[in-house]
Parts: sequence; structure tokens; C-alpha cells
Amino acid sequence: MRRLSPLYFVVTTSLALFAAPHIYSAAQPGTSPDSAAAQFTPYEFLIGEWDVKAKEDGPPAATIRVKWGPNRSYIWYASTLIFGGQEMPHLQGMLVWNAVHKNLDMLFCMDLKAGRVQEQGTMSVDGDGALVRDITAVYGAGARAIGMPPVGPEGATAHFRETYKKVGPDKVLTSAMRETKDGWVATFPGSDHLVMTRRSN
Repeated sequence: MRRLSPLYFVVTTSLALFAAPHIYSAAQPGTSPDSAAAQFTPYEFLIGEWDVKAKEDGPPAATIRVKWGPNRSYIWYASTLIFGGQEMPHLQGMLVWNAVHKNLDMLFCMDLKAGRVQEQGTMSVDGDGALVRDITAVYGAGARAIGMPPVGPEGATAHFRETYKKVGPDKVLTSAMRETKDGWVATFPGSDHLVMTRRSN
């Protein structure tokens, strides 16, 4: 068998690295960085830091932070719950554009201590411009799901839905609902009519 010299691998690797950006851009003729991120336009109003309240003039019950990934390639989403004035991490994850289904695919970790709970699903734009986060929560053994008994070794799932309706540049109405055998109910008391107010820098 013929033995290839180390120089061969250096040259071919260098050519591959040089060609990769050109191959990618050739697959998307005429695509500029700005137009490449245009698919995120309907979701852009969520970018920022938000206080979540049961009443607009009440104390915040949670904080939501939504940021761009590098070059606006995806959206990073995190929320904390507030107890006694202290923020407690609740969930973190990513929203990534699905070019076939024309929505965002979502994967969040909702158990930031042991990683036993995830949220998977989509975020899409409703007919009135509201955003809909359709959620399947997946629970591992030992996790405690809302409205369910302690989860056994086989795991469990539950279906949730959260909506975001922009009513001003710094105000969003949101609702978090849970599906039961009797229909949709508030995930927790008051979660069917929450107010998100943008934090000032």
C-alpha cells in the first residue's frame, strides 16, 4: 500500500478549510448576512430582558432573558423564578430555525440541577402575529411534574402551550397553559394572563 506523506494531509486539509465557506455560499446564492436572519423577524420583539408579572403594577414573579446566538444564527432563551426577591434558575435553551417547517425548533433544559426534565417543541407565528410555543415536557425518573404523581423509571410527558402577544415596544401579554383530559388550564394560578415588561438598560 502506498504511504501518503504528511504534506498531503496538510495541503488537502487547507484546501477543504478554504473551500468550505465558498461551498456554503454557493448553496445559497445572493444570501447576505442580513437576509439570512430575516426568518427571525417575527420573533425579534422577544429579544431583551423582561420582568414577568401577574399584574402590570405588581412585583415580578419571573424574569425572561432572550438573546441572539452568534450572527443571529439562533435564539437563546432563559428564565428564572423569583422567590423572596432572589432569582432562581428555571430553564435555559435554544430556538433554531427549521427551514422546512418554517418555524423555530425548541429544546430547553428545565431541570438545571440534575437535567432530568426537558422541554421540546416549536415556536411559530399565529395568524394575528402572536407567537405560540408548543411544548412537550419530558420528565425523567424522580422528577415532579405539575398535576402528575412522582415520575417513575419509565418517564412521562405532558403538553403545554405558551403564547406571546406584543401590545407595545416594551410590553407583551403572555399565557402559560397546560393540557389536561378536561381541556386547557392555567399552568399555575394566574398564568393565563401574565404581563411581560421590558427591563430598561
